Amino acid sequence: MAQKNTFKGNKQSLPSKPCKTCGRDMTWRKAWAKNWEQVLYCSDACRKNKPSTPL
Repeated sequence: MAQKNTFKGNKQSLPSKPCKTCGRDMTWRKAWAKNWEQVLYCSDACRKNKPSTPL
């Protein structure tokens, strides 16, 4: 895994993306390593308040 080898303690070098609900930047976490592409929300609160999709 590339992330494990390149991380040297500098959090600025980690990938990040915006939360789908609040727009806050989410920085990559080791717990999200296996499913980083599927992570959409920064917290449980944002997940609960996710925007509804029109039918």
